[in-house]
Amino acid sequence: MNENQYSEANDAVIRARDAMKKLVDTSDSEKIEFLTEIHNRGETPEEITGFAMALREMSDIHIRYPGLTDVVGTGGDGKNTVNVSTAVSILLASMGIKTAKHGNFGITGHHGSADFMKYINYNFQMNEDKIIDNLNKKNYVYILAPQYNRSFAKFSNARKQMNFRTVFNILGPLTNPLNPDKVVLGTYSEELAGLYARVVLQDNKKGFVIHSSDGMDELSPCSENHLYFINNKIEKMNVDPVKLIGHRTEVERISTVNPERSFEMLLSGLSGKNREVKEFIALNAFPAVITNGLAETMEEAYDLAIKYIDSSVAVKKLKEVCE
Repeated sequence: MNENQYSEANDAVIRARDAMKKLVDTSDSEKIEFLTEIHNRGETPEEITGFAMALREMSDIHIRYPGLTDVVGTGGDGKNTVNVSTAVSILLASMGIKTAKHGNFGITGHHGSADFMKYINYNFQMNEDKIIDNLNKKNYVYILAPQYNRSFAKFSNARKQMNFRTVFNILGPLTNPLNPDKVVLGTYSEELAGLYARVVLQDNKKGFVIHSSDGMDELSPCSENHLYFINNKIEKMNVDPVKLIGHRTEVERISTVNPERSFEMLLSGLSGKNREVKEFIALNAFPAVITNGLAETMEEAYDLAIKYIDSSVAVKKLKEVCE
């Protein structure tokens, strides 16, 4: 991208940011008209970047904490796998990676990341000082989306009247109010994965966007996976779980519609007792491990994640996070 193109792209981001800020306080009919127009012509990376920027700026948190990582999925894959991104976030914190996990209660699935955190009695009520204290002392904070980003609620009536997905279905994973520098985004759609990669690049962030051939919005131990690595440019790669795990796993071994069973499976995986779930967690940890420079190759990153699980460091961090 030359200097003129870069300037034009930045101008488009700012225009989109300003448009979203104005749209928040308009009528439902105006919101519907705007969202329909965007849907019909298709969203650009610059628009999504600007919209997400606006929603973050309008959140109730105004913290800039450099070096944060988030691991988050879009949901909507219908697989009912255990909430692996939440376990990964705990694992990363145990490895010394400052992690700000952004999430919500289950909407498209039977159990969301916030459902797991509620199950372990996590305290969602935090002011800015408490958030910083948690990051400083525990390397971890969980940001409950509706708690701090209430602008979304102002669009709920309009969205209910629309019979198609809107840009808001894309924006959720991008609106962590702490605005982490490093991200791992999972999506159920190959097309959306490519779009997210361009948004991450546009937003000058580093990380991975992931999508599996079987439709999971995370790295699947059941099929080949497609990854976009973003670090000043976009590099695409494919990963077969056999290369890391040594085999493919049946999806039934890592999924359930029973929320309590899901929590138990995730806890046993994080403590190393459930082999399939442990491997699922380590598989999904490797992109963030590489992004943070703790390993150079996916094999090294996967093995390091397994080591932290097997040595009980990860499950000890879970107990610390709950305190």
